[in-house]
Amino acid sequence: MVAAPAEGTQQRKAENLSAADGDTSNASMADLTGASPAHAALPTPQRPGGNPQGRKLLLAVLALLAAGGVAGWLISHWGLEETDNAQLQADLTEISSRVPGTIVRVPVQDNQEVQRGDLLVSLDPRDARARLLQAQADLVVAEREAQAMRAQAGSTASRAAAAGNEALAAQQSARGELTRAAADLRRLEFLVKQGGVSQQDLEQARATFLKAQGDWTSSRASGQSAQASLSQVGVDVQKAAAAAAKVQQAAAALARARLELSYDQILAPAPGRVGARTAEPGRQVQPGQPLMTLVGSTPWVEAHFKETQLQALYPGQSAEVRLDAFPGRVLPGRVVSLAPASGARFALLPPENATGNFTKVVQRVTVRIALDPRIDPAIKAQLVPGLSANVRVQRR
Repeated sequence: MVAAPAEGTQQRKAENLSAADGDTSNASMADLTGASPAHAALPTPQRPGGNPQGRKLLLAVLALLAAGGVAGWLISHWGLEETDNAQLQADLTEISSRVPGTIVRVPVQDNQEVQRGDLLVSLDPRDARARLLQAQADLVVAEREAQAMRAQAGSTASRAAAAGNEALAAQQSARGELTRAAADLRRLEFLVKQGGVSQQDLEQARATFLKAQGDWTSSRASGQSAQASLSQVGVDVQKAAAAAAKVQQAAAALARARLELSYDQILAPAPGRVGARTAEPGRQVQPGQPLMTLVGSTPWVEAHFKETQLQALYPGQSAEVRLDAFPGRVLPGRVVSLAPASGARFALLPPENATGNFTKVVQRVTVRIALDPRIDPAIKAQLVPGLSANVRVQRR
């Protein structure tokens, strides 16, 4: 019963001695290699590429990601035509004066939104009012002169008619008297030959005949005078017509003066926002001088597509517009029209390919795209001309 523990104690001593021998051998190896036992216990690092299975797995993952990216791009761009050569545009109306004058009031400021008919610039109206009064006075004078000429023409016509009637009556009376005197003279000449009357009666008959001839001649002269009066009537009628034309001329001058007076109030021709304002009170302006620019409130997009994309474009086609100013937002639109020529044809100096130095360049054609009017008003208020855009359209 006592021998068994002794044998176990001896076995444990033997194990401790073997462990000590192991430590001694490790220490001796450390002394030979010049390294501490702790360093000797560290694992040896593997060389690069030492794990071919991990590298193959990494390459497979990268290939799958690339394939997924290509597939996603193809899916998102399949059946689409796209261009990033596009800009937001709007109507830019240059506001100027149509008459010379002095600015007295400018009730708008830069970037202010205005509606059609709102007052933009007010000019001093005193000069225009003076011209209006002068035109009114000229019209009154012309109307009075025209009335006088019409009255004169009417009076001349009445006198000419009366003179004509008198001349006609005198001619008829003179003709009748001449006919009677001629008949009396012939009868008395016959009776003198027969001895029925005296020579004195014959002489008296001859005197009566000669007087009747004189009256006839005088009546004819009166008739010619009446004809001259009728000619004067024509002259007076022409003068009356000229006076009436002067009335129309004066009325036109009055209308122009009223119009020029209205030009003293420069109104907004359309809704929009004010920009580039140079008008200031007290400034002298001339017709056509820029005072400010009115930016229209209905913007659109001008997209410049390549000529190789034209066959996929047509009016009425739906479009997607992305603005750099609003990343992540898609604005719906519609193709309105295509330009009748490429952008190079509208340039100040169009290229001439017949000179011999020909280099083929892909031409671009401008496409006008209208934005959906149901756009968020908060975004629409920030749509200003000149913003860069990206446009996509669905192929036919």
